[in-house]
Amino acid sequence: MKGQLFNNNENKSVYRSGGDLVPEQAKTVFSLELVNASIHTLPLLHSVAAQLKQRSHESTDFYPKVAELASEDPLLSARIISAAHSVPCGPLKPVYSIEKALERIGVFNTLALINQLTQVDTEMMTPGYKIGWRHSIEVAVFSRFLANHTTAFNVNADLAYMAGLLHDIGRFILLQMVLNTGQQNEARSWNALDELPETEIQQYGFTHTEVGYMAAQRWNLPRTLTNVLRFHQHYDLWDFKTVSLPFKQLMTVVQFADFLSMLLIKNPEWPAWSSTQLKGFIAEHCIHEDWPKIDFPIEYLAEQLPMLSEQCQRLVINAEKTPDEGL
Repeated sequence: MKGQLFNNNENKSVYRSGGDLVPEQAKTVFSLELVNASIHTLPLLHSVAAQLKQRSHESTDFYPKVAELASEDPLLSARIISAAHSVPCGPLKPVYSIEKALERIGVFNTLALINQLTQVDTEMMTPGYKIGWRHSIEVAVFSRFLANHTTAFNVNADLAYMAGLLHDIGRFILLQMVLNTGQQNEARSWNALDELPETEIQQYGFTHTEVGYMAAQRWNLPRTLTNVLRFHQHYDLWDFKTVSLPFKQLMTVVQFADFLSMLLIKNPEWPAWSSTQLKGFIAEHCIHEDWPKIDFPIEYLAEQLPMLSEQCQRLVINAEKTPDEGL
């Protein structure tokens, strides 16, 4: 991993981790201005926006329903967490629970935020977008499971879920840029979830981690989440003494969950695998060689994976409801 970690200085231009500027030929298509515009106009999921518009703040389940929808939509979660850390009452302890974030914002600010977000034109979900969205939900659910069951770690489960849900938000912004410019490489860029950063630079001029980092700064997300978005594809963090142990543990949980989701997406036949096969594939594909030896709960994870996958599917189905289908 090249470049200085956790440098809080903001650059006027976007730099590679090694310090190089983005290629000029790519910037003619995806400029810094286009990135910022796409961050500003990134839409909610169409069905989530429709459900939010139907909610009354006077209903007894207003906050629980907003929190439920936020747990299923990365952008809604990001903007709620952002608003909770932008209230005009001085520095506050970071919150990663949507419920606590909504309490901090208050009902009127929540309504104003919902009104702002639902004014942006929403797109019906494309196949590529749906792949990335399902992936984000899986990484969130798997990260929370690992935070709760990796006994050698001390990772907050709410933080793990939020980090997993938001980790690839830069990909959604890149997709929005593709749609805004009328390009046709959306499916190709999203079907390969483990796409190399060099390929993203060639296609877009930016990596999704850089774009996610810019969005996190724009939204004033807590520093831990901002660094997750920036460094979640850096797998050698354990080699750096300057990186805190809690952050190394959090990143390892998210990266393991990321690998696991990609494993399932690439192998849709996985439910037919035997328990031994499943544990073997998890151990082979979800543990990076640059990590120290860690006692992951692989046996219990393999046992619970069908239930976790069903949970992810329920979240997807719930978010895809229209108001006519019932809230």
